[in-house]
Amino acid sequence: MCTTFTARPEIFNHLRSNKEFDKAKALMDSLAFGEYNNIHPLIWKQDRDYGNKLRDVLGLSLHLISDRFKNILNESGLTGWKSYPILLYDKKGRQIEGYNGFSITGRAGNIQKFDNPPTELGYSPKSSGCYFDFDAWDGSDIFLVLPGYIIITKKFAEVLLNNKVSGIRLHRLTDYGDWDIRAKRIL
Repeated sequence: MCTTFTARPEIFNHLRSNKEFDKAKALMDSLAFGEYNNIHPLIWKQDRDYGNKLRDVLGLSLHLISDRFKNILNESGLTGWKSYPILLYDKKGRQIEGYNGFSITGRAGNIQKFDNPPTELGYSPKSSGCYFDFDAWDGSDIFLVLPGYIIITKKFAEVLLNNKVSGIRLHRLTDYGDWDIRAKRIL
């Protein structure tokens, strides 16, 4: 059961209720990927079926971040993200202050899959798996490997842990059996 407060943009709910699913997806993608300029505050409303705990990171597929976390990101000089203004409301219509929309702007291309990689090239001896192309990575501290894997650097992880950022769970990429061991270069 999810105990963390979650919300969605009101315009997304409106588009879905009008069966404009393509527009709703395009909106969510533009917010998630940071593909917008000079955005006006979006109204976000709490989802009814989820919890009430306010943490530094809220959300399931799209994320909202607290002012505290935004300040930590800015002060730490971490790259690969941007924020946008929101107006956040709970189920009863009361405004909740201190949150921002969060977009990941860092990129590392598309996920790459392999079968029986040659070990002399430094690949993992696994029979199959996936990796991302380091040459396609823009060097950001937080970045997406499409179609939607969020990856952070060790520096980003240390900032999260040292500041006890709540509402986020970290996993080492190398702990997942289907990711190539070369990911250790950034983790």
